[in-house]
Amino acid sequence: MRYIECILPDYPVCEDMWDVLSRETRPIVVYGMGNGADKLIDRFNKYGIRISDFFASDGFVRGHTFHGMRVKSFSEIKETYSDFVIVLSFASNRAEVIDMLSDIDGKYEMYVPDMPVAGDEYFDREFYNAHYGEIVSAYSLFTDKDSKNAYANIINYKLTGKMRYIMDAYSEKDELYAELNTSEIEKFIDAGAYNGDTVREGIEYFPNLKEVIAIEPDPKNYKKLVKFIDSVEKPMIKAVNSAVWSSVGGGEFSASGNRNSSVSSTASYQHKDTEISLISIDSLAESPDYIKYDVEGAELEALIGSRDTVNAHRPSILVSLYHRSRDIFEIPIYVAREHPFYRMKLRRLRCLPAWEIDLLLSST
Repeated sequence: MRYIECILPDYPVCEDMWDVLSRETRPIVVYGMGNGADKLIDRFNKYGIRISDFFASDGFVRGHTFHGMRVKSFSEIKETYSDFVIVLSFASNRAEVIDMLSDIDGKYEMYVPDMPVAGDEYFDREFYNAHYGEIVSAYSLFTDKDSKNAYANIINYKLTGKMRYIMDAYSEKDELYAELNTSEIEKFIDAGAYNGDTVREGIEYFPNLKEVIAIEPDPKNYKKLVKFIDSVEKPMIKAVNSAVWSSVGGGEFSASGNRNSSVSSTASYQHKDTEISLISIDSLAESPDYIKYDVEGAELEALIGSRDTVNAHRPSILVSLYHRSRDIFEIPIYVAREHPFYRMKLRRLRCLPAWEIDLLLSST
């Protein structure tokens, strides 16, 4: 566990990463392409920020273009410009990639923008100043020092885009699960089961696990989930092809076949919408010992639809706090109001940007 000392930024914040880049006179080069770069371009257009080039890692350039510009290698960028600013447009949790980016950050001016996974709200200076009271309120709900330092580092990173705030502020997965009462978990509801990865972790970390209800809305992910379940003898695993929401019914779903599949009202990118059934945790009428919520921006709605189950059984809970910009303060405040019997901890696994932020809840 590595959580460096940090405090929340002073209020009001008068400058953020986007302001700094809008005044930059050196060439700005974007590292990466795809959906992340598309969203970054939209953000740059708002601030009048000009992109001089796109580039990829040496060995990954095949003469292709992106937004009408030839994608260069990093070596070409260094040959073309004597001084430049790098803006990262992709995410990674691979140790070798993060170490490589850390090395680049030590040699060049680099920014890692905080881009919302879901929704259209950016955590910029206007957002911070408008929600300062809520941000401070959420910060005060964490009683342990590591949580407060994690929270403050994440907020500072979101505003500055600087890696130094999050490079040394993370937990290993073993440390994350050590915060849960793993020996007491027999029934696990996995909201956002993806391809079975967190079910697999539950089998590994929960020695007395007997039953799992794995809920996954994306059709492609669901097929992978079912294939995984078919290979498991114990525990008993039930797969549910639905989206977790605050109520039961039908809705539209943006399917991508990866972790970014989401209920359409929470999506921040365009995919073909498909019809999907919506369920609430309460509608399952189960008595779980543990619930994990990783539902791509619908976490608050999913918690609202779990109110009766949570109050009745007080399960240990892990809920993602990084999909929407307001999740990091809105969800802790909701939990404190609706379920005041929980102790709250904040932990983050190592990745860039500051995703994989988890709220851990255990009853007092």
